[in-house]
Amino acid sequence: MNKKDAVKQVEAAVAAGKETVENAVKVGQDAAQKGINEAVAMTKDNADKASKAFFTGYDDLTEVSQGNIEAVTAAMNIWTKGFEAMGREVASFTQGSFEQSVAVGKDLMACKTVNEVVDLQNTLARANFDKTVAEATKLSEMSVKTANEASEPLQARVNETIEKLVKPIAA
Repeated sequence: MNKKDAVKQVEAAVAAGKETVENAVKVGQDAAQKGINEAVAMTKDNADKASKAFFTGYDDLTEVSQGNIEAVTAAMNIWTKGFEAMGREVASFTQGSFEQSVAVGKDLMACKTVNEVVDLQNTLARANFDKTVAEATKLSEMSVKTANEASEPLQARVNETIEKLVKPIAA
C-alpha cells in the first residue's frame, strides 16, 4: 500500500465518520423536534377543548394561569439543565480530543518510518471515528431525554387543566 492509498483510506474513513455523526445528530434533533411538536399539538388541542369552559370564573382563570406558569417554568428549568449537561459533554469531548491530538503529535514525532506513520494514522482515524460516533449517539440520547422530560410538566399541566375545566361541565 502506498502513501496515496493510505491517505485516501484515511480520508474516506474520516468522510464516512463525518456523515455518520451528522446522521446521528440529525436523528436526535428530529426525534427531539417530533416530541416537542407532539407536545405542542396536544397542548393546542387540549387548550382548544378547554377554552370554552376556561372562562367560567376569574378565580379559575387565575389559578389555571398560575399553574401554567409553574409548568412552563419547570419545563424550562429541565430544558436548561439538559442543555447545560450537553454543553459539558461537548466540552469534555473536545478537551479529550485535543489532549489526544497532542499525544498523537508526540507519537508521530517518534515514528521512524512512513509505514509507522501510516499505521498510526489508520489507528487514530478508527479511534476518532468510533469516539465521534459514540459521542454523537450520547448527545442524541441526551437531546431526546431532555425533550421528553421537559414536556412532562407541560403535559401534566394540560391534563390537570382539562380535568378541572371539564369537571364542572359534567356536573
